[in-house]
Amino acid sequence: LSLALTIMILIILATITMYYGNSAMKIAKLQDLKTNMLLIQASLKNDLEKYHFETSTMNEENKNSKKSEYLKGKEISSPDCIEIKKVFDDINIKNIINEDYPEIEGAFEYYYLDTNTLKQLGLKDVESSDKNGYYIVAYSMDSTYPNIVEVINTKGYMGNYSLRRIESL
Repeated sequence: LSLALTIMILIILATITMYYGNSAMKIAKLQDLKTNMLLIQASLKNDLEKYHFETSTMNEENKNSKKSEYLKGKEISSPDCIEIKKVFDDINIKNIINEDYPEIEGAFEYYYLDTNTLKQLGLKDVESSDKNGYYIVAYSMDSTYPNIVEVINTKGYMGNYSLRRIESL
């Protein structure tokens, strides 16, 4: 009888430990994702502000020539981002961003940040991949809102992909 009671208590304790262990791991994963996204945002925001300041009096052609100087990553529409563009479209990122920022009326440009770009930003242990999620940045091209940089991870967390939505969890 005492052996059976001891086994039952151990099973109950093991179940409780596993439940709380899994919960703690999920919270840690969310915190890691949020931290990485905030670091990316902070690294890129200043460059976007500089771009808007420097191009404020330029025509569209000259503005476009300055993008490669200030906006980090590869344009999501470029030929070498076909796989990322498919994931981007599958999870409907444009609609998510337009819902989160209705005041900008879709004036965003989307760039893919590969692992090397993340390393250049100082994020040496962050991987942009199918396994961990691709990091995509939505840069505000609306000069009225020159400092909005929204970071997206295509794996996200529980159906939330943008930094704004992940922060609200």
